[in-house]
Amino acid sequence: MSMYRFAAVGEEEAVFGFRALGVDAFIVKSQDDAAQVLTEARKGGYAVIFVTEQVARAVPDVIEGLGDEPLPAVLIIPGVGGSLGLASKRMKTIVEKAVGADILFQERG
Repeated sequence: MSMYRFAAVGEEEAVFGFRALGVDAFIVKSQDDAAQVLTEARKGGYAVIFVTEQVARAVPDVIEGLGDEPLPAVLIIPGVGGSLGLASKRMKTIVEKAVGADILFQERG
């Protein structure tokens, strides 16, 4: 029985703490190497990849491409600079695609 592995991709300050939980941390030092680091993580056989919003903003096409397969699941998390709103936007898109309607973020009238 194989155990699923987890990765965190982002700025060192944002992902370093994940190591204490047994998550492999991939440090992105610049926007230029974000795509390369994500590609490396994707090839690593991870079930879940946590990606900071700053990295996701730098390479939106790569993030979208990762969503084409069931694994790895890509979860966008706030980085050290706080939330940019990308995580909730992605969650909204995923839920709409899955159920055909916006059930999470509907405006109350």
